[in-house]
Amino acid sequence: MPKSRASNTIATGAAAGEGNHGGADPNHTLEMAQRLQNRIEGIGAVEIPVRSSSRGREEAIRIQFDRENHGRAVAASGSGRTYQVDYENDTCTCMDHRIRGRRCRHIEAVHQALGQIREELQDHVFEPGTMGELPAHAGEVLHRIDTLEEEDRRNLSAGEEDDEFLYTENEENFLNALQRAVEEELTYEYENVLNGSENTFGIELEFVDGDADAIARELYRLGICSHDHRLSYHSASVSGKWKLEWDGSVCNGSKGGELVSPVLTDTIETWRTIEKICEVAKRHGATINHKCGGHVHIGIAPLNMARQRWKRFFRAIGGFEDILYRLAGGNLGRIRSNYSRYATSFQNNARQAAQGRFRLESREDIDQLARRASNENRYHGINLTNIYQSDKPNTVEFRYFNGSLDPAQIQANVKVANGIITAAQKVRTRGNVSEAIKKRGQMLTEQLMRSNNRRDHSAIQRFVDICFSRKKDKDMILGVYARNTWA
Repeated sequence: MPKSRASNTIATGAAAGEGNHGGADPNHTLEMAQRLQNRIEGIGAVEIPVRSSSRGREEAIRIQFDRENHGRAVAASGSGRTYQVDYENDTCTCMDHRIRGRRCRHIEAVHQALGQIREELQDHVFEPGTMGELPAHAGEVLHRIDTLEEEDRRNLSAGEEDDEFLYTENEENFLNALQRAVEEELTYEYENVLNGSENTFGIELEFVDGDADAIARELYRLGICSHDHRLSYHSASVSGKWKLEWDGSVCNGSKGGELVSPVLTDTIETWRTIEKICEVAKRHGATINHKCGGHVHIGIAPLNMARQRWKRFFRAIGGFEDILYRLAGGNLGRIRSNYSRYATSFQNNARQAAQGRFRLESREDIDQLARRASNENRYHGINLTNIYQSDKPNTVEFRYFNGSLDPAQIQANVKVANGIITAAQKVRTRGNVSEAIKKRGQMLTEQLMRSNNRRDHSAIQRFVDICFSRKKDKDMILGVYARNTWA
């Protein structure tokens, strides 16, 4: 996934100072309001990563708000073309919008930038009852953002189903579901697996035994793999193609290897391909043991330069890491024996990052955050080193999971990783969102980051309620949980 480099961002204009908020210090509040006003009126710009369906990859769209004309912005695409966007009437001068009349990616990028301003403003600057202390220009910023709030809410939940069912409010249903989960097989889905999510992802599947070259040859003939033989470790990727490469932790002579995906999205083709890869690998003798890992990458676009989203991400990992270790057991029943070497605990790193102060006003700030939080160590359960290494995919890597050649288990792993990122993006305690979303946000806010979640099942209830808005997804993850034990 290409790196997107940003200049100034409106996502975190309020994040530079972190003293008294909500009017406790009027001068401090005025300063933050002025920063936000400056951002929205055109001082600085922001680059929003947006997936281009025509090019099949993620591109950065540079947004510059018009100082003179309220409601207008200029969107510059990766090709260098610029388009005028009227974000109040949702019009754009690009051909896609003019011909089809639909909401194009330039309009989407502008609204994403505005949504980030609104989120920072709500979460950091103003508390209820303080408007009387604010000058007129701060009220104008609030008014502008408030007029877009409903549209932003719809964008965040576009294509997403939410049955508003919470296991934390249905104890008897939870216990029954947990019992059923022990007896039922995990289901494998092909369509809308990630509940409307457009997040990009990737997977790495380590295996032992089997004829690696035979697996590569068949997958090459099927048009899935880029080469008809096992490649060396970290060989160059071919766009849109899988590769099978050497991995010293699992390979023995001609046996074993690691299947590495290209950038994937939630499509029927993606899930049918994963199913076929597992079938071919197993037919040629590939197996899984406690040496094997199954890593999941999620693109960082949903977190972007929104400070509170990163804070929520770190809080989720810090608060539920032991749950993740249990879910990581997959088909083997418990986390693999070498996890302490290849997927060591990230809990303390996450806690320090969630509670620490940082500002995100440029892409370089994200790189600095990733360096600091990871301690430049890629072998944590959460690997952030890909973010600041220019030759690596622009992803958060979840290294907790055991290897698997069971498509349903692989799908569950992707759901878990994507669910955490999506929750970090969407849950909140305030704003024009549903009560269910606010309850999820409150649960995440109250989750202790040093708690022992092994004493009862209440933590897994909170985890699935926070990360998933559909009951069927919660039930799938409960199925994995019920089949595994603590490390």
